[in-house]
Amino acid sequence: MPNHAGVSPPKEVHPVALILSLGPSRENPYRSDDDELLTLGSLPVESIPRLRPFVHSLAAFGSRHKAVVVHYARGTTTPLLDVSHAECRLESSSQQSILQRLFHVHHLRSYDVDLPTFGLNPLRKMRAGNIDEGLVLRGELPSTLQFLAALEVPALPSLDLRIRRNQYEALCERNNIDPAYALQLSSPAYASLCKVRIEEDEPHDRFSSIRLSRLLRPFFSLRQLEDVELTLTKSALAAPDYDMRHLANAWRNARRLVFSCTRYSADAPTLDTLYVLAERCPRLVELVLPKLDVQALGVFTENRPPEEPPAGLRGHPLRVFLIACDSHTSIPDEQAVRIARCIDSLFPNIDVEKSWVHDGSIEAILSDWYLIWVNITATKALRKYTPGKAYLVKT
Repeated sequence: MPNHAGVSPPKEVHPVALILSLGPSRENPYRSDDDELLTLGSLPVESIPRLRPFVHSLAAFGSRHKAVVVHYARGTTTPLLDVSHAECRLESSSQQSILQRLFHVHHLRSYDVDLPTFGLNPLRKMRAGNIDEGLVLRGELPSTLQFLAALEVPALPSLDLRIRRNQYEALCERNNIDPAYALQLSSPAYASLCKVRIEEDEPHDRFSSIRLSRLLRPFFSLRQLEDVELTLTKSALAAPDYDMRHLANAWRNARRLVFSCTRYSADAPTLDTLYVLAERCPRLVELVLPKLDVQALGVFTENRPPEEPPAGLRGHPLRVFLIACDSHTSIPDEQAVRIARCIDSLFPNIDVEKSWVHDGSIEAILSDWYLIWVNITATKALRKYTPGKAYLVKT
Protein backbone atom coordinates (compact mmCIF):
# COMPACT_ATOMS: atom_id res chain seq x y z
CA MET A 1 0.00 0.00 0.00
CA PRO A 2 1.26 3.53 -0.72
CA ASN A 3 2.57 5.45 2.22
CA HIS A 4 0.53 8.61 2.85
CA ALA A 5 2.52 9.65 5.88
CA GLY A 6 3.34 13.34 5.85
CA VAL A 7 0.84 14.17 3.07
CA SER A 8 -1.45 17.06 4.05
CA PRO A 9 -5.18 16.58 3.51
CA PRO A 10 -6.73 18.72 0.78
CA LYS A 11 -7.62 22.20 1.99
CA GLU A 12 -11.33 22.70 2.50
CA VAL A 13 -12.83 25.34 0.23
CA HIS A 14 -15.39 27.50 2.00
CA PRO A 15 -18.13 28.59 -0.42
CA VAL A 16 -18.71 32.30 -0.87
CA ALA A 17 -22.13 33.84 -0.31
CA LEU A 18 -22.12 36.95 -2.47
CA ILE A 19 -25.43 36.34 -4.26
CA LEU A 20 -28.47 36.16 -1.99
CA SER A 21 -31.15 35.73 -4.63
CA LEU A 22 -31.86 35.90 -8.34
CA GLY A 23 -35.01 36.77 -10.21
CA PRO A 24 -36.55 38.70 -13.08
CA SER A 25 -36.02 42.42 -13.44
CA ARG A 26 -38.88 44.89 -13.59
CA GLU A 27 -38.52 44.91 -17.37
CA ASN A 28 -39.65 41.26 -17.55
CA PRO A 29 -42.88 41.01 -19.61
CA TYR A 30 -44.46 38.65 -17.05
CA ARG A 31 -43.79 40.94 -14.11
CA SER A 32 -45.83 43.94 -13.04
CA ASP A 33 -45.25 46.32 -10.14
CA ASP A 34 -48.23 44.85 -8.25
CA ASP A 35 -47.35 41.17 -8.61
CA GLU A 36 -45.37 39.46 -5.89
CA LEU A 37 -42.61 37.18 -7.04
CA LEU A 38 -42.90 33.46 -6.41
CA THR A 39 -40.02 31.41 -4.98
CA LEU A 40 -38.69 28.45 -6.90
CA GLY A 41 -36.37 27.41 -4.07
CA SER A 42 -32.74 27.52 -2.98
CA LEU A 43 -30.72 26.08 -5.85
CA PRO A 44 -27.04 25.39 -6.48
CA VAL A 45 -25.56 28.00 -8.80
CA GLU A 46 -24.36 25.22 -11.11
CA SER A 47 -28.00 24.50 -12.01
CA ILE A 48 -28.67 28.05 -13.23
CA PRO A 49 -27.68 28.26 -16.91
CA ARG A 50 -27.05 32.01 -16.94
CA LEU A 51 -24.52 31.73 -14.11
CA ARG A 52 -22.26 29.15 -15.79
CA PRO A 53 -19.60 31.69 -16.82
CA PHE A 54 -19.53 32.93 -13.21
CA VAL A 55 -19.29 29.37 -11.84
CA HIS A 56 -16.43 28.55 -14.21
CA SER A 57 -14.53 31.70 -13.23
CA LEU A 58 -14.86 30.80 -9.55
CA ALA A 59 -13.69 27.24 -10.22
CA ALA A 60 -10.61 28.56 -11.99
CA PHE A 61 -9.62 30.23 -8.71
CA GLY A 62 -10.47 27.17 -6.65
CA SER A 63 -13.64 28.63 -5.20
CA ARG A 64 -17.36 27.93 -5.26
CA HIS A 65 -20.60 29.64 -4.30
CA LYS A 66 -23.37 28.72 -1.91
CA ALA A 67 -26.87 27.92 -3.13
CA VAL A 68 -29.02 30.94 -3.96
CA VAL A 69 -32.75 31.61 -3.76
CA VAL A 70 -34.43 31.89 -7.16
CA HIS A 71 -37.60 33.93 -7.65
CA TYR A 72 -39.82 34.03 -10.71
CA ALA A 73 -42.82 35.95 -12.00
CA ARG A 74 -46.24 34.39 -12.18
CA GLY A 75 -46.91 33.11 -15.69
CA THR A 76 -43.34 32.42 -16.72
CA THR A 77 -42.55 28.93 -18.02
CA THR A 78 -38.74 29.19 -17.89
CA PRO A 79 -37.84 30.66 -14.47
CA LEU A 80 -34.17 29.66 -14.65
CA LEU A 81 -33.79 31.39 -18.00
CA ASP A 82 -35.52 34.58 -16.88
CA VAL A 83 -33.10 35.63 -14.14
CA SER A 84 -31.79 39.09 -14.91
CA HIS A 85 -31.72 40.70 -11.45
CA ALA A 86 -29.31 39.83 -8.63
CA GLU A 87 -29.57 40.68 -4.95
CA CYS A 88 -26.12 40.59 -3.34
CA ARG A 89 -24.34 41.27 -0.08
CA LEU A 90 -20.72 42.36 -0.21
CA GLU A 91 -19.14 41.30 3.09
CA SER A 92 -15.84 43.16 2.63
CA SER A 93 -13.69 44.80 -0.02
CA SER A 94 -11.92 41.44 -0.48
CA GLN A 95 -15.02 40.21 -2.33
CA GLN A 96 -14.73 42.88 -5.01
CA SER A 97 -13.00 40.48 -7.39
CA ILE A 98 -15.90 38.02 -7.04
CA LEU A 99 -18.45 40.78 -7.66
CA GLN A 100 -16.49 41.84 -10.73
CA ARG A 101 -16.78 38.29 -12.13
CA LEU A 102 -20.53 38.44 -11.53
CA PHE A 103 -20.68 41.76 -13.37
CA HIS A 104 -19.32 39.94 -16.43
CA VAL A 105 -22.52 37.84 -16.67
CA HIS A 106 -24.23 39.68 -19.50
CA HIS A 107 -27.74 38.40 -18.67
CA LEU A 108 -27.77 40.17 -15.28
CA ARG A 109 -28.97 43.69 -16.05
CA SER A 110 -29.94 45.05 -12.61
CA TYR A 111 -28.53 44.65 -9.10
CA ASP A 112 -29.42 45.30 -5.46
CA VAL A 113 -26.18 45.33 -3.43
CA ASP A 114 -25.82 45.59 0.35
CA LEU A 115 -22.47 47.21 1.13
CA PRO A 116 -20.16 46.86 4.16
CA THR A 117 -18.31 49.70 5.85
CA PHE A 118 -15.06 50.30 3.97
CA GLY A 119 -11.82 51.73 5.30
CA LEU A 120 -10.09 54.87 4.09
CA ASN A 121 -8.13 53.15 1.32
CA PRO A 122 -9.51 53.57 -2.21
CA LEU A 123 -11.42 50.60 -3.56
CA ARG A 124 -10.35 48.59 -6.57
CA LYS A 125 -11.87 49.82 -9.82
CA MET A 126 -14.74 47.77 -11.23
CA ARG A 127 -16.67 47.81 -14.50
CA ALA A 128 -20.27 46.70 -14.92
CA GLY A 129 -21.03 47.31 -18.57
CA ASN A 130 -24.05 44.98 -18.62
CA ILE A 131 -26.14 46.90 -16.07
CA ASP A 132 -28.60 48.82 -18.21
CA GLU A 133 -31.80 48.71 -16.12
CA GLY A 134 -31.08 49.78 -12.56
CA LEU A 135 -28.81 49.62 -9.54
CA VAL A 136 -29.76 49.77 -5.83
CA LEU A 137 -27.04 50.26 -3.21
CA ARG A 138 -27.59 49.97 0.55
CA GLY A 139 -25.13 51.04 3.23
CA GLU A 140 -23.51 53.90 5.10
CA LEU A 141 -23.31 57.01 2.97
CA PRO A 142 -19.48 57.33 2.92
CA SER A 143 -19.06 53.68 1.92
CA THR A 144 -21.72 54.03 -0.76
CA LEU A 145 -19.89 57.01 -2.24
CA GLN A 146 -16.59 55.10 -2.16
CA PHE A 147 -18.21 52.22 -4.03
CA LEU A 148 -19.71 54.53 -6.64
CA ALA A 149 -16.35 56.24 -7.20
CA ALA A 150 -14.77 52.85 -7.93
CA LEU A 151 -17.55 51.69 -10.26
CA GLU A 152 -17.94 52.21 -14.00
CA VAL A 153 -21.50 51.62 -15.31
CA PRO A 154 -21.79 53.56 -18.58
CA ALA A 155 -25.20 52.07 -19.54
CA LEU A 156 -26.91 52.62 -16.15
CA PRO A 157 -30.05 54.82 -16.49
CA SER A 158 -31.16 55.05 -12.85
CA LEU A 159 -29.53 54.74 -9.44
CA ASP A 160 -31.20 54.16 -6.06
CA LEU A 161 -29.33 54.65 -2.79
CA ARG A 162 -30.72 53.52 0.58
CA ILE A 163 -28.36 55.22 2.97
CA ARG A 164 -27.44 55.39 6.63
CA ARG A 165 -25.25 58.10 8.08
CA ASN A 166 -21.95 57.23 9.74
CA GLN A 167 -22.48 56.69 13.47
CA TYR A 168 -19.46 58.85 14.35
CA GLU A 169 -20.34 61.66 11.96
CA ALA A 170 -21.51 64.15 14.59
CA LEU A 171 -18.34 63.68 16.66
CA CYS A 172 -15.99 64.79 13.88
CA GLU A 173 -18.27 67.24 12.11
CA ARG A 174 -15.87 70.18 11.99
CA ASN A 175 -12.33 68.84 12.11
CA ASN A 176 -12.36 65.47 10.39
CA ILE A 177 -14.99 65.21 7.68
CA ASP A 178 -14.99 61.87 5.90
CA PRO A 179 -13.00 62.21 2.63
CA ALA A 180 -15.70 60.25 0.81
CA TYR A 181 -17.87 63.38 0.81
CA ALA A 182 -15.27 65.16 -1.32
CA LEU A 183 -15.32 62.52 -4.09
CA GLN A 184 -16.49 63.43 -7.58
CA LEU A 185 -18.00 60.73 -9.75
CA SER A 186 -16.56 60.30 -13.23
CA SER A 187 -18.94 61.50 -15.92
CA PRO A 188 -17.84 58.88 -18.52
CA ALA A 189 -18.36 56.15 -15.91
CA TYR A 190 -22.02 57.20 -15.60
CA ALA A 191 -22.61 58.41 -19.12
CA SER A 192 -26.25 57.23 -19.32
CA LEU A 193 -27.33 58.08 -15.78
CA CYS A 194 -30.33 60.44 -15.69
CA LYS A 195 -32.16 59.54 -12.46
CA VAL A 196 -30.84 59.39 -8.90
CA ARG A 197 -32.92 58.47 -5.86
CA ILE A 198 -31.49 58.80 -2.33
CA GLU A 199 -33.59 57.55 0.56
CA GLU A 200 -32.65 57.57 4.23
CA ASP A 201 -32.80 54.17 5.90
CA GLU A 202 -31.98 55.07 9.50
CA PRO A 203 -33.52 53.05 12.36
CA HIS A 204 -33.64 56.03 14.76
CA ASP A 205 -33.85 59.82 14.63
CA ARG A 206 -30.59 61.69 14.11
CA PHE A 207 -30.05 64.77 16.23
CA SER A 208 -27.70 66.51 13.82
CA SER A 209 -28.79 67.90 10.48
CA ILE A 210 -27.06 67.12 7.21
CA ARG A 211 -26.18 69.57 4.44
CA LEU A 212 -27.71 69.12 1.05
CA SER A 213 -24.35 69.75 -0.59
CA ARG A 214 -22.72 67.00 1.47
CA LEU A 215 -25.24 64.47 0.24
CA LEU A 216 -25.15 65.53 -3.38
CA ARG A 217 -21.69 67.02 -4.05
CA PRO A 218 -20.25 63.79 -5.56
CA PHE A 219 -23.02 63.91 -8.18
CA PHE A 220 -22.44 67.53 -9.23
CA SER A 221 -19.95 66.31 -11.84
CA LEU A 222 -22.75 64.40 -13.62
CA ARG A 223 -24.08 67.31 -15.64
CA GLN A 224 -26.60 65.19 -17.52
CA LEU A 225 -28.77 64.39 -14.50
CA GLU A 226 -32.44 65.24 -15.05
CA ASP A 227 -34.27 63.68 -12.10
CA VAL A 228 -32.92 63.85 -8.54
CA GLU A 229 -34.96 62.84 -5.50
CA LEU A 230 -33.88 62.92 -1.86
CA THR A 231 -36.07 61.64 0.98
CA LEU A 232 -35.07 62.05 4.63
CA THR A 233 -37.19 60.66 7.45
CA LYS A 234 -34.80 60.64 10.44
CA SER A 235 -32.45 63.56 9.74
CA ALA A 236 -33.10 67.26 9.39
CA LEU A 237 -32.01 68.73 6.06
CA ALA A 238 -30.06 71.96 5.75
CA ALA A 239 -30.48 73.48 2.28
CA PRO A 240 -29.22 77.09 2.29
CA ASP A 241 -29.11 79.26 -0.81
CA TYR A 242 -25.39 78.52 -1.24
CA ASP A 243 -26.05 74.80 -1.68
CA MET A 244 -28.99 75.35 -3.99
CA ARG A 245 -26.93 77.67 -6.18
CA HIS A 246 -24.23 75.01 -6.66
CA LEU A 247 -26.92 72.48 -7.46
CA ALA A 248 -28.50 74.72 -10.08
CA ASN A 249 -25.10 75.34 -11.69
CA ALA A 250 -24.39 71.61 -11.86
CA TRP A 251 -27.73 70.31 -13.20
CA ARG A 252 -28.95 72.78 -15.79
CA ASN A 253 -30.87 70.04 -17.60
CA ALA A 254 -32.84 69.13 -14.48
CA ARG A 255 -36.52 68.42 -14.99
CA ARG A 256 -37.36 67.17 -11.51
CA LEU A 257 -35.75 68.15 -8.18
CA VAL A 258 -37.47 66.65 -5.14
CA PHE A 259 -36.00 67.23 -1.66
CA SER A 260 -38.50 65.84 0.80
CA CYS A 261 -38.12 65.60 4.56
CA THR A 262 -40.19 65.56 7.71
CA ARG A 263 -37.74 67.73 9.67
CA TYR A 264 -35.73 70.76 8.64
CA SER A 265 -32.94 72.88 10.06
CA ALA A 266 -32.74 76.64 10.33
CA ASP A 267 -30.74 76.76 7.09
CA ALA A 268 -33.51 77.02 4.50
CA PRO A 269 -33.55 78.47 0.98
CA THR A 270 -34.92 81.95 0.43
CA LEU A 271 -36.58 83.41 -2.63
CA ASP A 272 -33.06 83.90 -4.03
CA THR A 273 -32.98 80.16 -4.71
CA LEU A 274 -36.13 80.42 -6.80
CA TYR A 275 -34.58 83.18 -8.91
CA VAL A 276 -31.49 81.05 -9.49
CA LEU A 277 -33.46 77.91 -10.39
CA ALA A 278 -35.72 79.85 -12.76
CA GLU A 279 -32.69 81.20 -14.60
CA ARG A 280 -30.36 78.20 -14.61
CA CYS A 281 -32.80 75.27 -14.82
CA PRO A 282 -35.03 76.24 -17.76
CA ARG A 283 -36.45 72.70 -18.18
CA LEU A 284 -37.56 72.19 -14.57
CA VAL A 285 -41.17 70.97 -14.29
CA GLU A 286 -41.33 69.74 -10.66
CA LEU A 287 -39.70 71.25 -7.58
CA VAL A 288 -40.09 70.12 -3.95
CA LEU A 289 -38.17 72.02 -1.28
CA PRO A 290 -37.81 71.11 2.40
CA LYS A 291 -38.76 74.60 3.48
CA LEU A 292 -38.89 78.15 2.16
CA ASP A 293 -37.61 80.93 4.41
CA VAL A 294 -40.53 83.36 4.37
CA GLN A 295 -38.90 85.77 6.83
CA ALA A 296 -35.61 86.53 5.04
CA LEU A 297 -36.64 87.02 1.43
CA GLY A 298 -33.14 87.40 0.00
CA VAL A 299 -31.59 90.16 -2.11
CA PHE A 300 -33.07 89.40 -5.54
CA THR A 301 -36.54 90.57 -4.54
CA GLU A 302 -35.09 94.03 -3.85
CA ASN A 303 -33.01 94.22 -7.02
CA ARG A 304 -35.52 92.47 -9.29
CA PRO A 305 -39.03 92.95 -7.90
CA PRO A 306 -41.67 90.66 -9.41
CA GLU A 307 -43.19 91.72 -12.72
CA GLU A 308 -46.41 90.37 -14.13
CA PRO A 309 -45.72 87.91 -16.97
CA PRO A 310 -47.01 89.27 -20.31
CA ALA A 311 -50.20 87.61 -21.51
CA GLY A 312 -49.48 84.89 -24.07
CA LEU A 313 -45.84 84.46 -23.02
CA ARG A 314 -45.07 80.81 -22.37
CA GLY A 315 -42.68 81.41 -19.47
CA HIS A 316 -40.87 78.88 -17.32
CA PRO A 317 -42.33 75.34 -17.61
CA LEU A 318 -42.45 74.56 -13.85
CA ARG A 319 -45.84 72.98 -13.08
CA VAL A 320 -45.51 71.46 -9.61
CA PHE A 321 -44.04 73.38 -6.68
CA LEU A 322 -44.31 71.94 -3.16
CA ILE A 323 -42.94 72.76 0.26
CA ALA A 324 -42.24 69.46 2.04
CA CYS A 325 -42.34 70.86 5.59
CA ASP A 326 -44.97 73.47 6.36
CA SER A 327 -43.76 76.57 8.15
CA HIS A 328 -45.92 77.52 11.13
CA THR A 329 -44.46 80.97 11.72
CA SER A 330 -46.69 83.96 11.18
CA ILE A 331 -46.16 86.48 8.39
CA PRO A 332 -48.40 89.46 7.52
CA ASP A 333 -50.69 89.33 4.52
CA GLU A 334 -48.54 91.87 2.68
CA GLN A 335 -45.54 89.55 2.93
CA ALA A 336 -47.56 86.57 1.69
CA VAL A 337 -48.76 88.57 -1.33
CA ARG A 338 -45.20 89.66 -2.11
CA ILE A 339 -43.94 86.08 -1.98
CA ALA A 340 -46.88 84.83 -4.04
CA ARG A 341 -46.29 87.41 -6.78
CA CYS A 342 -42.60 86.58 -6.82
CA ILE A 343 -43.34 82.87 -7.32
CA ASP A 344 -46.00 83.63 -9.94
CA SER A 345 -43.65 85.94 -11.80
CA LEU A 346 -40.86 83.37 -11.94
CA PHE A 347 -43.09 80.34 -12.58
CA PRO A 348 -46.32 81.49 -14.30
CA ASN A 349 -47.33 77.94 -15.30
CA ILE A 350 -47.62 76.44 -11.80
CA ASP A 351 -50.63 74.18 -11.42
CA VAL A 352 -52.07 75.34 -8.10
CA GLU A 353 -54.16 72.17 -7.73
CA LYS A 354 -51.00 70.05 -7.71
CA SER A 355 -48.77 72.48 -5.85
CA TRP A 356 -50.08 72.22 -2.35
CA VAL A 357 -50.38 69.00 -0.39
CA HIS A 358 -51.30 68.95 3.28
CA ASP A 359 -52.62 66.56 5.89
CA GLY A 360 -55.91 68.36 6.44
CA SER A 361 -54.89 69.56 9.89
CA ILE A 362 -55.78 72.97 11.27
CA GLU A 363 -52.07 73.70 11.67
CA ALA A 364 -51.44 73.15 7.97
CA ILE A 365 -54.36 75.34 6.95
CA LEU A 366 -53.15 78.11 9.25
CA SER A 367 -49.56 77.84 7.99
CA ASP A 368 -47.71 80.49 6.05
CA TRP A 369 -47.48 78.30 2.98
CA TYR A 370 -51.29 77.96 2.82
CA LEU A 371 -51.60 81.74 2.93
CA ILE A 372 -49.02 82.04 0.15
CA TRP A 373 -50.81 79.36 -1.89
CA VAL A 374 -54.12 81.23 -1.57
CA ASN A 375 -52.43 84.37 -2.87
CA ILE A 376 -50.81 82.51 -5.77
CA THR A 377 -54.26 81.23 -6.74
CA ALA A 378 -55.74 84.73 -6.50
CA THR A 379 -52.86 86.25 -8.49
CA LYS A 380 -53.30 83.72 -11.30
CA ALA A 381 -57.04 84.50 -11.40
CA LEU A 382 -56.33 88.23 -11.59
CA ARG A 383 -53.87 87.69 -14.42
CA LYS A 384 -56.52 85.73 -16.30
CA TYR A 385 -59.33 88.25 -15.95
CA THR A 386 -57.40 91.53 -15.68
CA PRO A 387 -54.19 90.96 -17.68
CA GLY A 388 -51.54 93.59 -17.11
CA LYS A 389 -53.17 94.84 -13.90
CA ALA A 390 -52.90 91.87 -11.51
CA TYR A 391 -49.76 93.12 -9.80
CA LEU A 392 -51.18 96.64 -9.45
CA VAL A 393 -53.82 95.54 -6.96
CA LYS A 394 -52.85 96.82 -3.51
CA THR A 395 -52.80 94.46 -0.55
